Amino acid sequence: METRQIKLLHLYYDLMNLYGDWANVAVLERELFYRGFEVRTDKKSVGDDIGFGLYDFIFIGSGTERSQVACVRDLQRFKEAFFERIEAGIPTLATGNSHELFGTAVTDCKGKRHEALGLLDFKTEQQSTRVTGDCVCIPKAPLCNDKLIGFINRAGGSQIGDIERPFSIEPGEGAGFAACDEGIIHKNLLGTYMTGPILVRNPPLMMYFADLITGEMSKGKRENNDTFFMYQEMAYLSAVDKIK
Repeated sequence: METRQIKLLHLYYDLMNLYGDWANVAVLERELFYRGFEVRTDKKSVGDDIGFGLYDFIFIGSGTERSQVACVRDLQRFKEAFFERIEAGIPTLATGNSHELFGTAVTDCKGKRHEALGLLDFKTEQQSTRVTGDCVCIPKAPLCNDKLIGFINRAGGSQIGDIERPFSIEPGEGAGFAACDEGIIHKNLLGTYMTGPILVRNPPLMMYFADLITGEMSKGKRENNDTFFMYQEMAYLSAVDKIK
């Protein structure tokens, strides 16, 4: 029986990788290999040709505000093709400020407006102050039933628009911001201000995306003695307990 190949796309791996976001792709590669699939990851950046129809999963990480502007300008070349894949239900994850690209515009802290992709009807207004800290995220959308842990470091400000928010945020100790709703969700696109390797830190969310990619429902637990997954889950449960 021929092994099915799964292709992952890591967009702007060099510019939008501020807090080790690459590990989200790495842990998915491992999980999919564990499930018996052949996995290939392509890395694409500014100026590259991108055939969105080739991929089973798309990931964009977090970056500086300057990198964010460079990426949204580059993505305008492929906006229609990208949107077609999202509307078709391709699993897509955007961490940190990369999810702001799917709105209509981003206004930076100097008041300059940058046109975004316009998939969803919201706009982001940034401020020079920053929102930073650990948090616990409670899924509101049908993602998973477990609390998620995250770290947020974003420009202050607000998002304006009538969009579905996938998470309710509970601030962790020292976070310095009030509980609120955050993120975006559309079909199988998930965006969140949580940054860094959130799929490493949150096995339930990692399994959720692996299920979407493969079309197979996991049991959420390992039947075999998988040491990596065991320690990954232990770290997750410990962090949930300490941050809450």
